[in-house]
Amino acid sequence: MGKAPLDPSVEHYIQPASIDVTRAVAKEMHSGKVDTIFHIGDISYATWFLVEWGFFLHLIKPLASQVSYMTGPPLETPRVSRSLYVTLDSGGECGIAYESYLPMPAAGKDKPWYSIEQGSVHFIVMSAEHPWSEKSEQYNWMEMDLSLVDRSRTPWVILIG
Repeated sequence: MGKAPLDPSVEHYIQPASIDVTRAVAKEMHSGKVDTIFHIGDISYATWFLVEWGFFLHLIKPLASQVSYMTGPPLETPRVSRSLYVTLDSGGECGIAYESYLPMPAAGKDKPWYSIEQGSVHFIVMSAEHPWSEKSEQYNWMEMDLSLVDRSRTPWVILIG
């Protein structure tokens, strides 16, 4: 899902398909078969403008207000340009808005990996934007998290990233 205003005359770069995707997800959600939505990466496509985050948040409100709406970090979250110049893209600063608007039960600041349990499923959300090779901080966290899973109570483990 991306961002799109219902009135495209107010936006310089829109993604009209995002409205269709959101409607399709809402239709599926209203069937009563959806408990959680995992939106992993590519969050909002807000190209450095807060108003575009507003478009995105307005678009997902019917979904996120009804079921758990869990996210994984957007691409380039850790990179921050700190540039004073307007660019065509966020320059990596989307992570600032992402962490502010969509707080998740993350391991810590700039550690956007986490796990949750829903019924008999243990979900692990990892970050593909942070090191996850053996001995990395994320790998060590994942190893610890997996060791705490009670497989008799939660036999299913799903890794998302």
